[in-house]
Amino acid sequence: MKRVISILLSLSIIISSAAAFAAPSDIPLDKRPLAVNAEEIDSAIETFKADLAKKNNYDKIVEDYLTLVDLSLLMFDTRQLNMAEIEKYNYDFDISYSKEELDKNYDDTLEYEKKIDLAIKSILESDYADKFKERWGEERTAMIESIDEEIDSSYKDFYDRYYELLDNGADGVEFARLLKEIIADTIGGYIEEPEEAEESENSEDKTLTHYGATSEQLWDYCNEVYDYYYHINKFKNYATHFGISDIDGSVAVEKPLQELSFVGEIAPLLKTAYDYLIRNNLLSYDDSGNYYAGTTYSLATYGDSDVVVAGDKESVFTTMIHEFGHFQCFLNDEFNREDAYFGQNDYFPITEFDSQTLELLATSFYDRFYGDNADAMKFRTIVNSLMLLSTSAQSAAFEMSLYDPEVLELSDEELDEYLANYFGDNWYEVCGFFFIHRMVYITYSLAMFDAAQLYALYLKDADAAVEKYIEACSIRGDTYTDATHKLGFVSAFDEGAYDYLLEITDDIFEKEYGINYETALDYFENGTYLGVLFPTAQRVSVNGGEAKTLFAYNSSGYNYIGIRDLAMLLSGTDKEFDVEYDADTFTVNIIPDKPYTVTGAEMKNEVTPVETAGQKAAGTSALLYDGNPFNYNGAVFVNGYNCYLLRGLADSGVLGITVDYDAENDVVMIFTE
Repeated sequence: MKRVISILLSLSIIISSAAAFAAPSDIPLDKRPLAVNAEEIDSAIETFKADLAKKNNYDKIVEDYLTLVDLSLLMFDTRQLNMAEIEKYNYDFDISYSKEELDKNYDDTLEYEKKIDLAIKSILESDYADKFKERWGEERTAMIESIDEEIDSSYKDFYDRYYELLDNGADGVEFARLLKEIIADTIGGYIEEPEEAEESENSEDKTLTHYGATSEQLWDYCNEVYDYYYHINKFKNYATHFGISDIDGSVAVEKPLQELSFVGEIAPLLKTAYDYLIRNNLLSYDDSGNYYAGTTYSLATYGDSDVVVAGDKESVFTTMIHEFGHFQCFLNDEFNREDAYFGQNDYFPITEFDSQTLELLATSFYDRFYGDNADAMKFRTIVNSLMLLSTSAQSAAFEMSLYDPEVLELSDEELDEYLANYFGDNWYEVCGFFFIHRMVYITYSLAMFDAAQLYALYLKDADAAVEKYIEACSIRGDTYTDATHKLGFVSAFDEGAYDYLLEITDDIFEKEYGINYETALDYFENGTYLGVLFPTAQRVSVNGGEAKTLFAYNSSGYNYIGIRDLAMLLSGTDKEFDVEYDADTFTVNIIPDKPYTVTGAEMKNEVTPVETAGQKAAGTSALLYDGNPFNYNGAVFVNGYNCYLLRGLADSGVLGITVDYDAENDVVMIFTE
């Protein structure tokens, strides 16, 4: 049985080596070759070698060389097309190729692309070496010099082994072993500084990542935007109470590919792109809901992309909108084939900005697609998009931590447990793809940082925003920081950037819904969204012992208690634990098998009225067990204290307790045995 990597719909992937593309070719997808024309390539290489051996033949050699460059790019595109077909095969799309044929096609492209590279490298051993070194420059010459005989098939090898493990029902330990190999192969990468930078007194000498920021800046950014999730959550819960976000789960767009034509109403350029997409049949989709995917494979020599979308009827349309943002971006520029060959353009995650922004702009057209549910669907899109800033940055920080060399010292079992604590036991189905495409998560977060700014502008001046959007789609070759400043936006790495983000977020909700942050905060912190939250004097018994009165809080029949109160109740049992609070990291740590240290803040002897409740806006404490996060249900911030759903803590299994209720005597019973 074929299994697939689960990719979040909001995090669709772009697979691209060149970021500036040729004019569209208008060759339908089914007319594009997947098999390598070996005879054509071998002939071009032989012609090149013969001309290279002749004297005073520079102009002809340049002509031959550019022909080889074109063929190399065609090999890349052919491999991309094969990858797209393999993707469709894995998702059970109806295709006309067998897996064996696709594998052979893929392998052939690697082999012949390497033959072309080695032929080009031979220039450096000819009489024309100096002229080509001058043509290429130092950086490109160094890239040519580094070409070796080995074929890099790591991408395909990973997928072959990954799917084999999935098909054979492998456990997380086996996937952890594979992941450690990937980490070992890529240690260094984007987030490391060169050795010479460590020896330099000038911090400016540090190598930048392709975002135009040092690894330290990336870490700082990830940590800073963590609390943005809570900022957006205030609006989300406010809106939930007033019914703004009530969505009929059965909402679906009939004929989504045809309805996608609405993009032409945003800008003429998008209409041209849509017409081209349809004319060449470049988007394949399935809405059966058996799997979820949104992938755009860029094709440099054709000047377009191959798009694969899969999901259920309720989500496939929004995924199409996102992927079309990538697609149209790849149509709108002439490209320099040598730049593409050397991979010089792919530095700024502008294509993700194109897609995230298009999703937001599309909400203005929701009335025609979703009817009575348009407002709710629009609110959900805005909230989810903005939350992507925080959630992606958190995932990026976790992803960066994987490339710490100490990870390689973990056993396979320890790495599996480490990943399962964050992503669940089936972590490999959620995260496998991203671990071989490093820093993908931060791309989404930074792109959304700019998309939020453009959407705030759109609400004030739609025409100016669309013009700015089209300008952004044409940017190539800049770092994130440079491109962002070129657009007149605030970079995520600028001083005061986070405060500016909060400001424009408030502007967005104020403009759309008349909700300012203070209004949402007041509502949120007073806990109305929880239903009725009230103090209660609850009798609690541990292991059948004498019932003690615990002053807790109750919502909808469930008790929320302080973690120190629970520690006090379990003190002296085989499940006792101590509690530590770290004010710097806002973490509450449960320390198992240690007697509880009484502070005087536990087991209050009176009912305290509810003055404030909700989830604290900033600095909300994370709950850890022996220093590690764990999954549990239910938490609320009441009167300045973190309180937790007692049954949620018990059901987590981490504390080793069970909870029951004696209705006749109104006693909550906790058992540690």
